[in-house]
Amino acid sequence: MNFNMQTLASMALFGAGIAFGVPVLAKGFSRRGKGVVYQADFLLQRAPQLMSVLNIFLIITSYLVMNQTIKDMPMARLFSIGSGELSTVESVISWAGVAVLLSGMIFMVGGWYSLGESFSTDAELLEGQKLRDGGLLKFVMHPAYSGIIQSLLGGSIASLSPICLGLTVLVIAPLWLRRAKYEEELLIKTFGDDYKTYAQKVKWRRLIPSFIPIGV
Repeated sequence: MNFNMQTLASMALFGAGIAFGVPVLAKGFSRRGKGVVYQADFLLQRAPQLMSVLNIFLIITSYLVMNQTIKDMPMARLFSIGSGELSTVESVISWAGVAVLLSGMIFMVGGWYSLGESFSTDAELLEGQKLRDGGLLKFVMHPAYSGIIQSLLGGSIASLSPICLGLTVLVIAPLWLRRAKYEEELLIKTFGDDYKTYAQKVKWRRLIPSFIPIGV
């Protein structure tokens, strides 16, 4: 199979993300559901995760369509508007997506490490949890969620996939934002003004780093 350079670069980034992320992700998974405050709500806990995983599979399919590994697929243009040799414009857009994917992997994995012992794969308040404000938390309140969205956005753009891009922007990002706001409620109840002071330092930026002029 002959993949274009954007696909190979994306594969390398996914591989690096897995290699660096698995150790801390395994620890976070082991803490899942053990919090002193835990809400077993599907839309809060599982929907963001499951929709993100679904989009990963759709993005992989889009890369295969873009590289013509999958041919004559129904509605193929929804999965990738590029097929085979990319035009100059398509190539530039795809490389821009790879750059966003790189940023996303850094924020996602770096966000997990920044949370340290406070990291769980579910939204919950752990026993003895401490307020964390180091690492990537200096730039955005939810770096891991920001990274997940960036990664999916980058993969969607890199694979030139309208359906994956739409799913990321219209469904997945709102789900993670809802979860982020829920976590903030828990942290404000627990840490009070200390958390509000931290949030003000990063301009209440939940998903888009404070060094970017606009965002949420």
